[in-house]
Amino acid sequence: MEMKPPDEALRRDGRSYASRLTVNIPKDTLTALKIHAAQRDTTIREVITDLIEREIINEGTHP
Repeated sequence: MEMKPPDEALRRDGRSYASRLTVNIPKDTLTALKIHAAQRDTTIREVITDLIEREIINEGTHP
């Protein structure tokens, strides 16, 4: 059986291992983030992804 390197192997949810990011944030911030996501009926991952995408877009518009 041929094994694929981790960067080529896909997990069950279809994301590669390389697309995973782990961050440590203060407990109170995490609690606020959970509440924020729940109030918007979304996931923490979606909230963070949207924020990062907005920041990248804004970075391109600032001199």
